[in-house]
Amino acid sequence: MKIADIHVHIFPHKLAEKASASIGSFYGTHTAHLASVETLLPLEQAAGIDCCAVSSSATSPHQVQHINDFIASEVRVHPNLIGLGTLFPAMEGWEAEVERIVALGLKGLKIHPDFQQVPIDLPEAIPMYRAVAKAGLPVLFHMGDAHLDYSSPQRLTNLIRQVPDLVAIAAHFGGWQCWEKSYAHVQPENVYYDTSSSLRFLGRDRALEYLDRLGAHRFLYGTDFPMWTPAEELQRFRDLGLPPDLENQILFQNFAKLFGI
Repeated sequence: MKIADIHVHIFPHKLAEKASASIGSFYGTHTAHLASVETLLPLEQAAGIDCCAVSSSATSPHQVQHINDFIASEVRVHPNLIGLGTLFPAMEGWEAEVERIVALGLKGLKIHPDFQQVPIDLPEAIPMYRAVAKAGLPVLFHMGDAHLDYSSPQRLTNLIRQVPDLVAIAAHFGGWQCWEKSYAHVQPENVYYDTSSSLRFLGRDRALEYLDRLGAHRFLYGTDFPMWTPAEELQRFRDLGLPPDLENQILFQNFAKLFGI
């Protein structure tokens, strides 16, 4: 059985230590690993993960081009990586950058509304997301926070209502630390979910209940590296005891369908 990881963060080696510390600080914990591709690849291989989607979210407009160039460069060197670019909502020149993302061979986007301090459904960003949808780029959104409202499930639904052709992936079971809101607010059918940074908090019974409620057929497996160790996260997923066909769908088939591999 092939396995794909939808949710991986990497940074240039010279920035990886600082970036890893910043991620950990934001969430009040320590990351398990350094967020570099050199650290990532052996850990994914040891876990039996065949391919992964790598990203690095921009926290300001001036970072966007540099990040997209970096992700594209890593994808060229490592064929088992699929690159997700990034944008800053309503940034100047977003039209050209969407075209450049496609030209670079990147297959989607990663947006972190909480890091950016910009709500998912910012009215000024709607034209940008319409262009992203037209370009056929799925968007992986960080979702949820107990203390912030930038990435609430309701905001994602509001965005999809205005951009119905946009394919989105709602990370963290649709709402990190606000899983109850995600459970109560099932997203439209063109929204996938991922499993990252959730299984250790939800527990088996609750995770199974959420998979049933939200639709296991539209879940993607994700580790949220460097937060956690890939092999440990994969074991947590396998411990759910899903039927083999459903496990295969979440671990690989949905990913393959989404990215055409």
